[in-house]
Amino acid sequence: MKTKIDLRKLAGMTSSDRAFLSLYLSGSDSLEKMKKRIHNIRKLLKGKPDEHKHFEENLKMIENYFQKNPRSSGSICIFACWLLDYIEIIPLNVPVEDLIWIDSSPFILPLAEIQDEYENFVVVVADNDRARIYIVASGRAESEEKIKGNVKNHVKVGGWSQQRYERRRDNQMHHYAHEIVTKLEDMEKKEDFRRIVLVGSRETINEIHKAMPKHLLEKVIGEKALDLRKDDMFINKEIFNLFFADERKSEIDLWKKIKAHYMRGQLAVVGMEEVIKLANMGRVEKVIANRNIKFKGVRCRECEGLFPGTHHKCPGCGSDSVFEVDPLNELIEILASTSAEADLADEIPELSEVGGIAALLRY
Repeated sequence: MKTKIDLRKLAGMTSSDRAFLSLYLSGSDSLEKMKKRIHNIRKLLKGKPDEHKHFEENLKMIENYFQKNPRSSGSICIFACWLLDYIEIIPLNVPVEDLIWIDSSPFILPLAEIQDEYENFVVVVADNDRARIYIVASGRAESEEKIKGNVKNHVKVGGWSQQRYERRRDNQMHHYAHEIVTKLEDMEKKEDFRRIVLVGSRETINEIHKAMPKHLLEKVIGEKALDLRKDDMFINKEIFNLFFADERKSEIDLWKKIKAHYMRGQLAVVGMEEVIKLANMGRVEKVIANRNIKFKGVRCRECEGLFPGTHHKCPGCGSDSVFEVDPLNELIEILASTSAEADLADEIPELSEVGGIAALLRY
């Protein structure tokens, strides 16, 4: 998957009707598994000629793509809109559930969740002998750098020889750590990341710490002494445990900050209605939402207004030409278009009590 999915570009794509088809496919046989669902959608759209035509033409675009580009394996996301002559295929490095979605715009919520949950971070795996530095983008290692350490172990030889040996060894360790930090600084200029995980020998990790400038130290979220002779599966598990532990902590910290502001009557709101209203005004800076809470909403074909809740007529203009949407997906689009951030969290019970969603405001 791309290191950074352009959610802002996708958020800017819209049509006046439900003309977009979004597909998330877990494997090469996913479309075959979806045949019954596609057949039932055709039946349900027969009373809506325009939407039925959009759906059929979108399917043709996707089928034509696969005829020219046969699938082998892996998860992908597809956005198709025949009305706009648009199709985009996004390979995914992480597994997704099979999903088909018809709407007036691309269904980007799963992509936003992936981008939030698998935010880019840097890993340093180092002991006295060697170091590997790489960026993890969307759950997969990229841009690997290797550095030779060749720092000898402590030995006991006694006297002046012992002291000379230790001084030489300390100098080697010092230069080795500074070389690792220089690589991190170079990587920082090229890649967007705000977390660093350090694993390996305790001595090497401590020396890297000493060599790090303040701006890099502030990005270190976790470190663990590991025997690097263990298999890669074990080491990778420990790395992701550190990353996800910090992710959960950052979710709780954001909620605590928003709650504190809200309790003091400062720049914060809770509940989908207030969050959407202020997001439309460009006033939202950060949103936190419980990822498993289901929100309901409608969009109006006439005034294009978005309204949380269940409505048979548009609360804005009174038109009965409304259709159901996922307001969280619509909100993600608004946030992407205004350079605001969304954090989709494991359930926070306190947040559920006030509607499952809250926001920190810019002004």
